Amino acid sequence: MLNKINIKHLLVFSLFLMVVQIFIGTGVREFIDEQTKLYGRLNKNLWLSNPSFNFYFHRSFSILIFLVNGLLFIISKKLNMSMKYINIVMILILFEIIIGAVMYYFSFPIMSQPLHLMIAILIFVIQFYWYLKIN
Repeated sequence: MLNKINIKHLLVFSLFLMVVQIFIGTGVREFIDEQTKLYGRLNKNLWLSNPSFNFYFHRSFSILIFLVNGLLFIISKKLNMSMKYINIVMILILFEIIIGAVMYYFSFPIMSQPLHLMIAILIFVIQFYWYLKIN
């Protein structure tokens, strides 16, 4: 049975997943900083030549975040709730995944890392605000 209580619990779970993802992402960023020192700024294509476990976890974990928020989207729609917040979150998650792929495949274009972090924090903030609104 679908209700607002399910949304709240799923939203809290999604917030927890985002905190984990941001935390693991900082580990990936630290790894990239170490690679930058090792290979230099001009050899961006080598930074992920031997990725750490954190990188693979961070990349794969994004699928879980997308699926959980996709479920939030479906439940919100079935409950005829306002779709404003979940629509924004889903769009931002798609942008986040695209930027992550661009960083990997195009050797970290300028401003991609801060944009990636900013969007992650924005997703968390919107989810938290949405949680406060339905409480």
